[in-house]
Amino acid sequence: MSFWHPDRLPLIFLGADDTRKSVTGTTETEVKYFRFNQPSINPFNKIKVNLSLWVTGGNGIASIYIDDEASPRLTLNTNSTSEKILSGEFNIGDLSAGIHTLRLKIKNDTSGQTVYTELLEVYAR
Repeated sequence: MSFWHPDRLPLIFLGADDTRKSVTGTTETEVKYFRFNQPSINPFNKIKVNLSLWVTGGNGIASIYIDDEASPRLTLNTNSTSEKILSGEFNIGDLSAGIHTLRLKIKNDTSGQTVYTELLEVYAR
C-alpha cells in the first residue's frame, strides 16, 4: 500500500553557490544570500539546504534565515577542521506567494577562531 506524503515529493533544485567565505570570531555575519519565488499555485512546503562548513578551532555555526526574520529557520554546526557537508530541511509553508530571500549567516563560538563555508545548495519541495 502506498501513501502520499509531502516529504516524499521530489526535490526541485533552486540554485547553488560555490564561493568560499569566512568569518573570524563570534559575530554572526551574512556571507551568502539566495532569492527564490514562492509560487502562488502549488507553493513549496519545505526548503532543503546542503552546505559545507569547517573551522580552524572552536565550533562553526551556520544559520539560515528567510527575509529579515530575527530567528533562524535552521541552524547547523560543526567542529571539523576539514570541509564537512551538513544538511537540513525547514518548513516554508507559511511564506506568502512572491519573492523571498534565503540568508546564510555564519560565526564561530570562539573568539579569534575562523569558520569557513564554500558550497551552498538549495532545494525545495
